Amino acid sequence: MATRSTLNPTAVAADWYAKPFSAAPAAIPPHPPLVSGGWYHGSPAEPTGPGRYPIEQPRHKSVGLAFVLSVLFGPVGLVYVSANVGLVATALTAVVLLVAGMGFLPLLLIWPLAVAAAVWGAGHVVVSG
Repeated sequence: MATRSTLNPTAVAADWYAKPFSAAPAAIPPHPPLVSGGWYHGSPAEPTGPGRYPIEQPRHKSVGLAFVLSVLFGPVGLVYVSANVGLVATALTAVVLLVAGMGFLPLLLIWPLAVAAAVWGAGHVVVSG
Protein backbone atom coordinates (compact mmCIF):
# COMPACT_ATOMS: atom_id res chain seq x y z
CA MET A 1 0.00 0.00 0.00
CA ALA A 2 1.24 3.43 -0.82
CA THR A 3 2.05 5.96 1.84
CA ARG A 4 0.38 9.35 2.02
CA SER A 5 3.25 11.10 0.28
CA THR A 6 3.19 8.75 -2.73
CA LEU A 7 -0.57 8.63 -3.26
CA ASN A 8 -1.68 9.71 -6.65
CA PRO A 9 -5.26 10.95 -7.15
CA THR A 10 -6.06 8.57 -9.98
CA ALA A 11 -4.95 5.57 -7.91
CA VAL A 12 -7.16 6.69 -5.04
CA ALA A 13 -10.15 7.12 -7.35
CA ALA A 14 -9.56 3.74 -8.95
CA ASP A 15 -9.32 2.10 -5.55
CA TRP A 16 -12.50 3.87 -4.43
CA TYR A 17 -14.53 2.63 -7.38
CA ALA A 18 -13.15 -0.88 -7.10
CA LYS A 19 -14.82 -1.47 -3.71
CA PRO A 20 -17.95 -3.63 -3.93
CA PHE A 21 -20.64 -1.32 -2.58
CA SER A 22 -23.40 -3.56 -3.89
CA ALA A 23 -22.27 -6.59 -1.92
CA ALA A 24 -24.86 -8.34 0.21
CA PRO A 25 -24.99 -6.99 3.77
CA ALA A 26 -24.14 -9.15 6.73
CA ALA A 27 -26.95 -11.38 7.91
CA ILE A 28 -29.53 -9.55 10.01
CA PRO A 29 -31.07 -11.70 12.71
CA PRO A 30 -34.87 -11.97 12.58
CA HIS A 31 -36.96 -9.77 14.82
CA PRO A 32 -38.34 -11.60 17.86
CA PRO A 33 -41.97 -12.59 17.47
CA LEU A 34 -44.56 -10.02 18.39
CA VAL A 35 -46.79 -10.51 21.38
CA SER A 36 -50.31 -11.28 20.29
CA GLY A 37 -53.40 -9.43 21.40
CA GLY A 38 -55.05 -12.10 23.50
CA TRP A 39 -56.45 -12.27 27.00
CA TYR A 40 -54.93 -8.98 28.15
CA HIS A 41 -56.90 -7.13 25.46
CA GLY A 42 -60.20 -8.60 26.55
CA SER A 43 -60.59 -11.63 24.29
CA PRO A 44 -60.87 -14.94 26.14
CA ALA A 45 -58.63 -16.90 23.76
CA GLU A 46 -55.07 -16.28 22.68
CA PRO A 47 -54.94 -16.17 18.87
CA THR A 48 -51.88 -17.73 17.29
CA GLY A 49 -50.41 -17.17 13.88
CA PRO A 50 -47.38 -15.68 12.18
CA GLY A 51 -45.49 -13.44 14.58
CA ARG A 52 -47.70 -14.33 17.54
CA TYR A 53 -46.93 -16.55 20.47
CA PRO A 54 -49.12 -17.27 23.45
CA ILE A 55 -48.21 -15.61 26.73
CA GLU A 56 -49.07 -16.87 30.17
CA GLN A 57 -52.14 -15.69 31.99
CA PRO A 58 -51.57 -14.23 35.46
CA ARG A 59 -51.80 -16.76 38.25
CA HIS A 60 -54.62 -16.76 40.76
CA LYS A 61 -53.64 -15.16 44.07
CA SER A 62 -55.10 -16.36 47.33
CA VAL A 63 -56.72 -13.54 49.29
CA GLY A 64 -56.25 -15.45 52.54
CA LEU A 65 -52.56 -16.03 51.95
CA ALA A 66 -52.10 -12.38 50.95
CA PHE A 67 -53.81 -11.35 54.20
CA VAL A 68 -51.65 -13.63 56.37
CA LEU A 69 -48.39 -12.60 54.68
CA SER A 70 -49.18 -8.89 54.91
CA VAL A 71 -50.24 -9.17 58.57
CA LEU A 72 -47.01 -10.99 59.41
CA PHE A 73 -44.59 -9.05 57.23
CA GLY A 74 -46.36 -5.76 56.46
CA PRO A 75 -45.21 -4.10 53.24
CA VAL A 76 -42.86 -6.99 52.48
CA GLY A 77 -45.94 -9.25 52.36
CA LEU A 78 -47.14 -7.30 49.34
CA VAL A 79 -44.45 -9.05 47.29
CA TYR A 80 -46.83 -12.05 47.10
CA VAL A 81 -49.33 -9.95 45.17
CA SER A 82 -46.85 -7.97 43.07
CA ALA A 83 -43.09 -7.89 43.33
CA ASN A 84 -42.90 -4.28 42.14
CA VAL A 85 -45.57 -3.04 44.54
CA GLY A 86 -43.99 -4.92 47.45
CA LEU A 87 -40.53 -3.52 46.81
CA VAL A 88 -41.82 0.04 46.38
CA ALA A 89 -43.94 -0.21 49.54
CA THR A 90 -40.99 -1.59 51.49
CA ALA A 91 -38.72 1.20 50.24
CA LEU A 92 -41.32 3.86 51.07
CA THR A 93 -41.77 2.37 54.54
CA ALA A 94 -38.03 2.51 55.12
CA VAL A 95 -37.94 6.17 53.99
CA VAL A 96 -40.88 7.10 56.23
CA LEU A 97 -39.29 5.36 59.21
CA LEU A 98 -35.98 7.12 58.59
CA VAL A 99 -37.59 10.54 58.19
CA ALA A 100 -40.23 10.22 60.92
CA GLY A 101 -38.00 8.29 63.26
CA MET A 102 -37.96 4.65 64.21
CA GLY A 103 -41.04 5.04 66.37
CA PHE A 104 -44.08 2.81 66.47
CA LEU A 105 -46.54 5.48 65.32
CA PRO A 106 -45.77 5.42 61.55
CA LEU A 107 -46.24 1.66 61.53
CA LEU A 108 -49.78 2.06 62.91
CA LEU A 109 -50.70 3.68 59.61
CA ILE A 110 -48.44 1.78 57.21
CA TRP A 111 -49.19 -1.76 58.38
CA PRO A 112 -53.01 -1.65 57.93
CA LEU A 113 -52.54 0.04 54.54
CA ALA A 114 -50.25 -2.79 53.47
CA VAL A 115 -52.79 -5.38 54.63
CA ALA A 116 -55.62 -3.63 52.77
CA ALA A 117 -53.52 -3.26 49.62
CA ALA A 118 -52.53 -6.95 49.69
CA VAL A 119 -56.11 -8.16 50.13
CA TRP A 120 -57.42 -5.80 47.45
CA GLY A 121 -54.62 -6.67 45.03
CA ALA A 122 -55.03 -10.42 45.45
CA GLY A 123 -58.77 -10.14 44.91
CA HIS A 124 -58.42 -8.05 41.77
CA VAL A 125 -56.00 -10.12 39.68
CA VAL A 126 -57.55 -10.12 36.21
CA VAL A 127 -57.89 -13.68 34.94
CA SER A 128 -60.28 -14.54 32.15
CA GLY A 129 -61.54 -17.88 31.65
